Amino acid sequence: MHKNEFFFASKLSIYFSWIFINLKISANGVTAIFFITGLAGSVLFAFDDFILSLIAYSLWRLHAIFDLCDGEVARFTQKFSINGAYWDYMIHSILYPATYILILFSLYIKFSDVNFLYLGMVGSIIISQTLSVKNNYYRAMLFDGKKLDTTISSNQRSAIRTNILILFTSVLGFEGFIFLYTFSLFFEVNSEIYLIFILLYLIGFFLQSLIKFLLFSKKGFYERKT
Repeated sequence: MHKNEFFFASKLSIYFSWIFINLKISANGVTAIFFITGLAGSVLFAFDDFILSLIAYSLWRLHAIFDLCDGEVARFTQKFSINGAYWDYMIHSILYPATYILILFSLYIKFSDVNFLYLGMVGSIIISQTLSVKNNYYRAMLFDGKKLDTTISSNQRSAIRTNILILFTSVLGFEGFIFLYTFSLFFEVNSEIYLIFILLYLIGFFLQSLIKFLLFSKKGFYERKT
């Protein structure tokens, strides 16, 4: 994950990294903290409770910051681990679908509408594909002994275009979904509005997966937010 993908996370991560370094916590240890924090946030989203949902979102934001800290700690200590990088990818593959399912479960409990369960099952598969479409391509490259194609780089794009792309993809991505869902808890929103909201995001997630798949299949890369 690039540091710009989560709102303001890179502005705060350095302070937490300083704490981890001074506590002599390894990069892999920070990765474990990152996972536990994100998992706690995911579980709390399952409860139909306003306060717990706000805590869940706070933990999700904190887990995003810790996701940057493990890399910062590794660079500071010069102790890099393939396992650490692998665990990082695995954590995302677990937390994103789990968080989505638990949010939909919470809406099912709140409205007693089985449609939320159906959308939860379908959506978890789509969200998993948004992650696997890239990871599976890297796996195929490794099997074939090839290196990552870096034809497209951030140096070839203007800063304004990069920032617009980051904002656009964040709002329409999983971070935007989590934020808008939490924001909606401040209001009385009926089940029909939630169903439309979720369907629109699922269409967006599906299109993201499809575009990445086509770009990887044709060019071997997609234009990243880095």
